[in-house]
Amino acid sequence: MYDLNLCVPDLTTAALTEQQKFRLLKNYLYELNEALAVALSQTDTAALRTAVETLQSDRQADGKVAVGLSEKSRERFAELKEQILSTAESVTRTCAAAADVKDDAVLATVAATYATQSAFGDYRETTDTALGLHSDAITANAGRIEQVDTDLASYKTENNAEIGLRADAVTAAVEERFARKDEQEELEERLRSLVTQTASGITDNFSETVTAVGEDLSTLGGTVEELVSSLDVYIRRGELETGVYGVEVGRSDSVIKARFTNDRLSFLQGSAEVAYISDSTLFITRAEVLDCLRLGSAADGYFTFDATENGLEVRWSDGV
Repeated sequence: MYDLNLCVPDLTTAALTEQQKFRLLKNYLYELNEALAVALSQTDTAALRTAVETLQSDRQADGKVAVGLSEKSRERFAELKEQILSTAESVTRTCAAAADVKDDAVLATVAATYATQSAFGDYRETTDTALGLHSDAITANAGRIEQVDTDLASYKTENNAEIGLRADAVTAAVEERFARKDEQEELEERLRSLVTQTASGITDNFSETVTAVGEDLSTLGGTVEELVSSLDVYIRRGELETGVYGVEVGRSDSVIKARFTNDRLSFLQGSAEVAYISDSTLFITRAEVLDCLRLGSAADGYFTFDATENGLEVRWSDGV
């Protein structure tokens, strides 16, 4: 392997004139350019490509680790909950309901709490519902919070569902939040789905965010202290843009969108249509065939373009 000398010559010596310093720097840049050219010519292209692909895949690695930590934390939460409930030493239940009439709304709420203690820790569950009648909308909400506290860690899960009725739209949202915290680590995961229906269309949104922060995570990537995984997905049905009706699918980690209308299946990169299928024909800006391309039919004959170790092979096959 070729060694590169990246040491910059000392230009701070007072004995050197400006012209001598310029000549030293010029020679250094020339030698560096030649050294880089030789080094790159000796580089293993396959190994370099593998290294680049590895660096690209590392962008998603942190998020996958965070999701794995979340799954383990959820399993531990379920185990502790079962142990506390099965060995409960004391149980407390409360329930309350209230109604409030205002000038512009009527509100009704019902809430209940359940708490128990055991040698494994404390478990608390709170449930509540709320109904609001307003002059321009109706809202309904139901939620549940479960929390497990031990000497070492705290676990908390929240579930919430909400429906909103307005004159111009109907919305329905369901959200789940899971959190764990101890002296060395914090973890939070949020899942949310939202459906919005208007006169011109229906939009389904799904989002997932996982965040893990802790000292013990630094060993996973050398200096990694925070892992974040985020994803937003949507499905839109109805009027996609003025005069265009169909179904569109997209997600936050990609600029590619798929659109289904009555006369074509389109693929968009950002706002530009890069490929579509319509009237038995595929239209595409660029195409990359990895293995084989066949033109024609078995009845009339066809050309086969094959990518082999020796290069491109072209074969003609007669029709039957």
